[in-house]
Amino acid sequence: MKLVLGKILEKIVPALAITATCAACAHVAGDGSAVAPAGPTDPRRAAAASPTTVPTSGGPPSGQATRGGTVAIDPGRPLSPVRCAVPGLRLSTVSPAGGGGMGHQGLVLVFTNTSGTSCVLDGYPGVTARDDNNRDAADARRETIGYIFPSTSRAQVVLPPNGTASAGLEWTVVPSGNQTSCPTYVGLTVTPPGETRSLRLVHGMNFCGDFEIHPLVAGATAGS
Repeated sequence: MKLVLGKILEKIVPALAITATCAACAHVAGDGSAVAPAGPTDPRRAAAASPTTVPTSGGPPSGQATRGGTVAIDPGRPLSPVRCAVPGLRLSTVSPAGGGGMGHQGLVLVFTNTSGTSCVLDGYPGVTARDDNNRDAADARRETIGYIFPSTSRAQVVLPPNGTASAGLEWTVVPSGNQTSCPTYVGLTVTPPGETRSLRLVHGMNFCGDFEIHPLVAGATAGS
């Protein structure tokens, strides 16, 4: 009996030794470092180890770039000038280069940028003549060209600090119909394009019929 048991153990022990040796080999990396045995993956550990990308909603504005989902302003991109506003504008007048004639008279309305930064004017100023009671009484009609100002055209004007833009204003002084003389006006109310606040000029004038304002142009000599 003892002889049989001994022979069985002689066969089992070497087999167990070989199995243990192979198991140890399965846990050694190619560089000799220890490797943990493979096992079930913990989903919480897997999530923590994986990088997460958070998309930025929408695309970046033109001329800008994103860094990590944050919109960054390009410091090399020039900013557009803002619209000129009344607190930063001074209004004055000069006589038109060609004078008047054939029943037409006029003025050049000159806007000077006093804001200290560049700004933009574009289009037609609003102009209203004030009557003897200092009330707004007659609105100027918008026209691209006129008799005194035949060469104006609409364009955006950028005014640097102390820069100027101007618009031609003209009217007729010929009575029509039952008129024996033209009404008298004591001044003008002038509103820059895109503004709601106005500038006032004291300027006595008489006109009948046509009362026209032309678009702003660069410089102080509109229509010349």
